[in-house]
Order: sequence, then structure tokens, then C-alpha cells
Amino acid sequence: MINLIFLYHLLELTAALAASLYLFKTKDNSIRQFVWYLWFIVFFETLGMYGYLYEIMDNPIIDSIKNSKFRRTTWLYNVLNLIVVFLLGKFIINNTNTLLSHKIVKVLVIGFFVFCLVYFTFTTGFFEAKIPYPFVVLTFVIFIMVMLYLRELIKSNKLLNFYKSPVFYVIIAVMLWYICLTPLFIFNPLFSVMNKEFIVFRMYFLDISNIILYSWYTFVFLYFLRFRSKSVLSK
Repeated sequence: MINLIFLYHLLELTAALAASLYLFKTKDNSIRQFVWYLWFIVFFETLGMYGYLYEIMDNPIIDSIKNSKFRRTTWLYNVLNLIVVFLLGKFIINNTNTLLSHKIVKVLVIGFFVFCLVYFTFTTGFFEAKIPYPFVVLTFVIFIMVMLYLRELIKSNKLLNFYKSPVFYVIIAVMLWYICLTPLFIFNPLFSVMNKEFIVFRMYFLDISNIILYSWYTFVFLYFLRFRSKSVLSK
């Protein structure tokens, strides 16, 4: 199991490097916010590995974290979700043209921030893995933003050349990942105590999903870096 975890962490780093190389070589600004998105995930996922230190290190600082409310990484991923919705919102705005789409995206992002502020203020969900309302709302927000992108794509001339840009492939992958993973996060607080098999299934499903997702990102960026000409990228 540990091998799977380190494998998908390595794939996250590989995907971020591939996206950065693509941006550096092509100067395709349509993907810039997504590159930041990948690097923030690498940073937070790496930081979130401090939980593995509990069993292998005998250190006063590690012990103090282990015995505090920061023992679990729930708080860390709640912060990451706020950054994710902001960066993906910027990413969608950068790849849409209508004022209506931009206004809706901004309302969704601000609404998510307000929801999280209220939810975390009046519950202990910031530090504890309760019913993941923020994750469910985040999935809904991402779904709506992607639908706005697809709506504009269908109604514009870009539809004829959508396959020539990595934007379509990565944003659809993001949406599918959140939709597929949301049920696991919903049922985890209900089944994790009474059903140990569910815990194992959830861990494997999450790790394998991440491996597939970040392998896909790496493939997409390296493919377009190799086969897409700079003349097509220039606008």
C-alpha cells in the first residue's frame, strides 16, 4: 500500500514537471493556471505526508503534532480545496470569453469560500473527517464551471479545433475525478468504523484513481509538447 502512495506522489510530481515543460516550451498561457494547480497539489500532498513520521520518528515536534488537532491532515486538504477552486476558476475564466460565464464562475468561487467559512466556523469539520459537505459542494462548483466551458466550446468555432489543445483533456479529467471520488468521501464517515473492508477499498480506489489521473496529465502534456506545432499555439 505504501508503494502505491509513493507511486502516485511521484506521478503528481511528474505531471507538474511535464505541464511546466509544456508551458515553458510553448508559451501557451491557456494552461498557466492549471500548471499552478498541479504544483500546489504536489506541495500540499508532500506536506501531508507528515503523518507517516509518527511511526518512524521519535521527535518532540512530531509528538506534539501527533497529540494535537493537526494529527490528521483533514485541515490541510480543506485549505487545498480553497486553493483548487480559486485556481480552477481562474483557469476556466482564462479559457472562456463571455461575461456571463466569468460572472458565474466568480459567484461560484466566492460562494464556495463563504460556504466553507460558515461551515468551518460552526462545525469541527476543519480538523475532523465528517460528512464532507465542502468536498461535495466543490464537486458541484467544478461541474458547473466545466459545463460553462463546454457550453462556450460548443457554441464557438473552437469546437472544430478543441482536440488540438490540452485544455479540453485536462479539464474533463478533473471533473470526472471529482465526480467519481465524491461518493467515497460521502460514505467514508458512515462505513469506516463498521466496515474495515470499505477502508481498504477506499484507499486502493483513491490511489489507483490518482495514478490514472496523473499518468493521464503527464501523457497529455508530453503528447502536445511533441506533436503540436508552435504555429498552432500562437493566437
